[in-house]
Amino acid sequence: MSLERRFWWFWTGGLAIMAVMIAINPIFVSDVSPWGIRDHQSAGSAAQIDAIHSAWLAAGVMEYAKAMVALDFAYIALYSFGAFCGGRMFLAANRPALKVFGAIIMVAAVVIAVADTIETVCQLIQAMQVKGDDTLAGIAATAQPIKSTGFFTSLVTIPLALAVRKLSAKRA
Repeated sequence: MSLERRFWWFWTGGLAIMAVMIAINPIFVSDVSPWGIRDHQSAGSAAQIDAIHSAWLAAGVMEYAKAMVALDFAYIALYSFGAFCGGRMFLAANRPALKVFGAIIMVAAVVIAVADTIETVCQLIQAMQVKGDDTLAGIAATAQPIKSTGFFTSLVTIPLALAVRKLSAKRA
């Protein structure tokens, strides 16, 4: 499979999983977690995690939360690998702007893979135990903005690189 095909398959596959997670997220919204799963990711203490777990248990969605956190691993693998493939593809292009975009995308993909995996492992352990842990909550809360920065960087840079590539092809 060519690098471009890998990029499209994995990157859009990751986006599709993210769309599913976004669609499911409203069942996790409560007074304690108005942002749903995102509040679980950014909760920095065992007390916050326990409050979220209590709300999810009361709503009957704790088992779904565990599955949602586990689904995040599929998203991480697909999206970050796809983005990395896209970065390599742009880095190999003959246009200097695409090379810069490619390098930025590759770094962002690695940041996403590492930070999101760390965050999700910490989340999954707490969700499976249905018990917060200050250390794990702190690690997840620290990793969350780092992975978000990588994600938003890639989400902006990939379409920009695609547009530059398309415009360059029209000029050639």
